Amino acid sequence: MRNKIFLNLSIILLAALFCAGCSNTEQTKSPERWSVEKANSWYDQYPFLVGGNYIPASAINQLEMWQEDTFDPKRIDFELRRASEIGMNTMRVFLHDLAWKQDNEGFFSRVDQFLTIADKHGIKPMFVLFDGVWNPYPKAGKQPEPVPHVHNSGWVQSPGRDILQDSKKQDELKEYVQAVISRYKNDERVLIWDLFNEPDNSNAGNFGGGSTEQEMFPEEKLQRALELLQKTFSWAREVNPSQPLTAGVWGNPTWLDEPDAIEKFSLENSDVISFHSYENPEASQKIVDGLRKYNRPLFCTEYMARGNNSTFQGILPVFHKNRVAAYNWGLFAGKSQTLYPWDSWTKIYTSEPEPWFHDVFREDGTPYDNSEVRLIKSLSGVPVTVLSKVPEVAKPDSRETIEAGLVTHDKALFIKDGWIRDPFITANPQGGFYLTGTTPLNDSDWVDSDPYNIGLGDHSCVGWKAHIWRSENLIDWEAVEDAFDLKDGIWAKTEPERFENTDSADWLLWAPEIHWTGKQWALVHTSPYPVNAANLSLSEGAEPVGPWENPMGEKIGRRHDPSLFKDDDGSWWLVWGATQISKLKPDFSDFATKPVTIGPGGDMTKMGHEGCLIMKIEGKYVLFGTGWSTGIGRRGTYNLYYATADKITGPYSERKFVGRFLGHGTPFKTKDGNWWCTAFYNGNVPPLDKEGIENENLIFTAASINQRGTTIVPLDVFTNNSGELIIRAKDSVYGTPGPDEVQKFEE
Repeated sequence: MRNKIFLNLSIILLAALFCAGCSNTEQTKSPERWSVEKANSWYDQYPFLVGGNYIPASAINQLEMWQEDTFDPKRIDFELRRASEIGMNTMRVFLHDLAWKQDNEGFFSRVDQFLTIADKHGIKPMFVLFDGVWNPYPKAGKQPEPVPHVHNSGWVQSPGRDILQDSKKQDELKEYVQAVISRYKNDERVLIWDLFNEPDNSNAGNFGGGSTEQEMFPEEKLQRALELLQKTFSWAREVNPSQPLTAGVWGNPTWLDEPDAIEKFSLENSDVISFHSYENPEASQKIVDGLRKYNRPLFCTEYMARGNNSTFQGILPVFHKNRVAAYNWGLFAGKSQTLYPWDSWTKIYTSEPEPWFHDVFREDGTPYDNSEVRLIKSLSGVPVTVLSKVPEVAKPDSRETIEAGLVTHDKALFIKDGWIRDPFITANPQGGFYLTGTTPLNDSDWVDSDPYNIGLGDHSCVGWKAHIWRSENLIDWEAVEDAFDLKDGIWAKTEPERFENTDSADWLLWAPEIHWTGKQWALVHTSPYPVNAANLSLSEGAEPVGPWENPMGEKIGRRHDPSLFKDDDGSWWLVWGATQISKLKPDFSDFATKPVTIGPGGDMTKMGHEGCLIMKIEGKYVLFGTGWSTGIGRRGTYNLYYATADKITGPYSERKFVGRFLGHGTPFKTKDGNWWCTAFYNGNVPPLDKEGIENENLIFTAASINQRGTTIVPLDVFTNNSGELIIRAKDSVYGTPGPDEVQKFEE
């Protein structure tokens, strides 16, 4: 919370002598500490962890947050929802021993409510058991009103001074520590335990608002805090939670090379290393580099003080690059008043400071700075690549499994390995199938270090060629040589300087599709670089290879994820975005009609983010579209939905559910009349186990059960007795909407 007031050498020596003489606080490394391998393996299962230190705007301190009369679940629900919407997935949350002591059953009931709310919004909390900062005289019951314009004027320590300075009273806290950790030791909603926040903070000066009450002398505070910290680690180890334990180092980072007694104990006993840094980007990077020697996951549990040049824009990219879990101080401006700087304890403020010191949102949920929110959301969606161990990549199902599955048509089949997104399968008029999709240029170095590369951000492995494979049986695949690349498109010809001035490593070709016109192949795709635009190209003959012509020229323009649809009357339509359509001239040279905007009816008037396409099935126009289950980009599962209409221009029905994990998949039919849909890996963490996945809330991050490569999932396609077209994945792990699905579907 505040920069550390440092002890001089004599104080440190006194503390060391005191601790050496305490038989019950001997500094020994706990044998139960997680191994480096266990800690890193635990960390590898999570995406980039980003969140804040959390207290609702309606509470001045931990007691007001957790006591029955002032617990505010409605406010908490609102605030955690807003946090989730900007990509946050974790919160650091302070508990208090007095809140438990005065009403332990009620306290646990309220913590349970909090966890239910947090889980609903994909937030995994880090719980803090003790806190050495601010007023050392906490009292249960009604809490004081904030002192106007003063930073954290009502925050209280846990435990209070009367307990901390008495070894016997400290021992009475064992019941609190073990009761709390035991209750949630195997609860997957809890991320981690932070045992003691800034335990030796001397709180020099006052506690805000002109308080003159005395804190313990610094040397005694260190001694007693170390004593309680050692006991707390021991008590927690006895419970042996499934979550890691930590206690952070803070203040001037002398602990990088010369830690004092309490810092040394924290660093040597924490399962994961946590620290505070209110420094600039360069200093923060130096801290990260210095802590790497522990070879453990790194958590920055406090940062972001705008007036200190510790900003989201400066620090968060450093933490993302180095895979440091990031918890800024504050979330909503409220009774804690941490939008005011530290100097408000001694300097008089009469109005809101500029800039704010901490906090992200105003009380009504509007961001203090929209650019900060955009940055948080952007980085939270980019998967980390710095894993301790490269995840294994699965092999496709066996030939026997695929052959049998194609006949039984009752379960998903993993038919081809190799990195691919947006897989598109279509029938070859000569027999068999073609497969294409978003692909890399080749298997370069990233394959060994980042095999699940998501294809986003600066480290994307996406290339600029549309690879195409052919197969007679959906098992054996042969590459089509020299199929298509950006040099074949219109933009390399009309804007060659853009290509010449852009490194080819930055050229990108996304979501290609190929469609048989009756005499040649039409290929469409989108590309953000070097020209942000789409392509529509025609092959010269009956194979999807060059030379290619571009009949529309530059008129194709910028159209995201273009797709083609051939109607019963032989007319071709271009489909793009979410969602516009336009009829094409018979020779594909231009649009024959003005674009028309279509979409599902009802409240869900927008299909989703991308990947829209149209098919004609059992007399109905079917508009397929892709979206994240949560309605938030890269949170939840990437799913496929549809809406139907009697006319191509609509009106379309309300959005219906095809399948979970089927986003940007392509329905296609085999010769035996069975319908299938392509699926691919799209997540921020390696593929999840399918067992029991139907009941798992996956809102925490982007998650998938699909392996890296191409999976096909059987579809049930029929018209029911009411004349409604039903399209649903037959495999239950795909066909069941998850708890993270924001839209409710009638079964």
